[in-house]
Amino acid sequence: MIFRDNIEVLKTINPELAGLIVGAGKRDDLQILTTRNGLPCIKAGNVTLHSLYNPVKEAESWVEHYREKIEKSSLICVLGFGLGYHILELCKTTEVDVVVFEPRVDILRTAFELMDLTPVLARIRFVTGDEIPRLKKGFAVVEHKPSVNLSPEYFEKIRSMLNVLKSIKKGLKIMVVGPIYGGSLPVAGSCANALSNLGHEVDFVDNSRYKDVFLSIDSITDDKAHQDRLREMFVSFASEAVIARCIEIKPDLVFALAQAPLTEASLHKLRENKVPTAFWFVEDFRLMDYWQRVAPFYDYFFTIQRGQFFESLKGIGVRNFSCLPLAASVDIHRKTELSGDELKIYGSDVSFVGAGYYNRRKFFEGLLDFDFKIWGNEWNLNSPLGRCIQRSGERIDTEDIVKIFSAAKINVNLHSSTYHEGVNPYGDFVNPRTFEISACEGFQLVDARTEIQELFKVGEEIVCFKDLSDLRHKIRYYLNNPDERKAIARKAMERVKKDHTYELRMEEMLDLVFSMGYELPPWHSEGAIVEELVDAAGVETELGRYLARFTDKGKVGFDDIVEDIKAGEGALSGVERIFLLMDSIKQQYEVKKQ
Repeated sequence: MIFRDNIEVLKTINPELAGLIVGAGKRDDLQILTTRNGLPCIKAGNVTLHSLYNPVKEAESWVEHYREKIEKSSLICVLGFGLGYHILELCKTTEVDVVVFEPRVDILRTAFELMDLTPVLARIRFVTGDEIPRLKKGFAVVEHKPSVNLSPEYFEKIRSMLNVLKSIKKGLKIMVVGPIYGGSLPVAGSCANALSNLGHEVDFVDNSRYKDVFLSIDSITDDKAHQDRLREMFVSFASEAVIARCIEIKPDLVFALAQAPLTEASLHKLRENKVPTAFWFVEDFRLMDYWQRVAPFYDYFFTIQRGQFFESLKGIGVRNFSCLPLAASVDIHRKTELSGDELKIYGSDVSFVGAGYYNRRKFFEGLLDFDFKIWGNEWNLNSPLGRCIQRSGERIDTEDIVKIFSAAKINVNLHSSTYHEGVNPYGDFVNPRTFEISACEGFQLVDARTEIQELFKVGEEIVCFKDLSDLRHKIRYYLNNPDERKAIARKAMERVKKDHTYELRMEEMLDLVFSMGYELPPWHSEGAIVEELVDAAGVETELGRYLARFTDKGKVGFDDIVEDIKAGEGALSGVERIFLLMDSIKQQYEVKKQ
């Protein structure tokens, strides 16, 4: 009866695990015992997993031991389940969710047979393998010692992985490398800002400072071969500058954006020096094929396309890759109230912001009978579209783009193509404009893309068109239905804020990097996280109170502590005297080694 009830609840939460537990056999080393107060207990091999006197009282003491850590945490990771006495008690103490790591499914089956777990199963996520699920920042790790003693190798691996994840969540030193110029430059800046907002120490290598010099190469000589050679030398210089910066700051991760000037030789050097590297290829792999050269040199590779691109990456030996859609910077792209004069300047029934790619020049000639404004560069002012082009085809800055998105009744978003006369019928990735227009609470009509259904509810949060006739029909419909238009735009904005900010993307990127086997570089251990040192020493101990003074620094090393003591005044505490004694012994040892 107990087993059936437990399994029925688990089936609604984790049917796969429920099936594993139902099918699990009992190992020979597992014994069921009865405690002195008549409660069940189990023994596996030589390890008794709970008190043979009073396992409930033992569980209460276990919770009390970890109480301070539990109260500070957003989520609790428990190493070991046993029969779950400590988990039942834990769930009485806190309302946060619990992740339980337990490698032995036979022990879980025994617990499901003997204990009524139905009150807490909805709050527990069980992990029986060695893959760590996505965890919130601020999670705590607590141990059921008998379970850890029973499976030491498994729990040592889990503990090590959780420590790496905790370091990631607390904040890494991340170098973000942007391109010299191009569409991924603003994305690089957004990534750097988002990572900083998440609490990471960010070093942004802004290569746009080299743009004018780089573009001036064509004016030096008309010889194409010599131009290419000069560009190659310039990229090598910029790439070596990244290496020099890495040596200087010792990042935990180098995160490069599409077109970042990092050569294969530099990437090889970074790998040799155990600097983890990641790359976000925010371009169409069918048009830009340089990914074939660089992808194998990155430890982690992110795309905005799947399908054929994934197969191509596998074909060149890349294993650690994943799709990471674009996003919006909601502190920049946001709803903006405009004055009457601004509405006259930036407003129109139909608007488009972007460069004059081949498919757009052809397609937009079919919209000339609407009140239509085109903003951006690379348009032919002498074409039929000339009267629609604003500011003589100048580049539009971000501040004005936000105003345009807010002012237009309908923003047309047609993804670029160099070889289609309109909508690309095989279009997959979703461009930044899709998220940015939505973040501004602008209404948009976007060409149908295979990936868009993964990101928005089509028809509720965003509206797609498949060809010119469909677009014209929808423009007329939504111009005549402003309330419906505004409701869709509002839902789109809410969806972006909920799921598609750069902060969320960067958090997802780091979670993916971790899941792909990220290891902290050797220099990350130079100094320990103060909070962890205080926890290990005990908050109320003399050592714990002493170490707590370094909390604002985040991390502290032995030499930092000694330097702080030597710079201080007054009588030394007992802890300070011990540190100075340890420093003296350390120096004597180093002299002997020489």
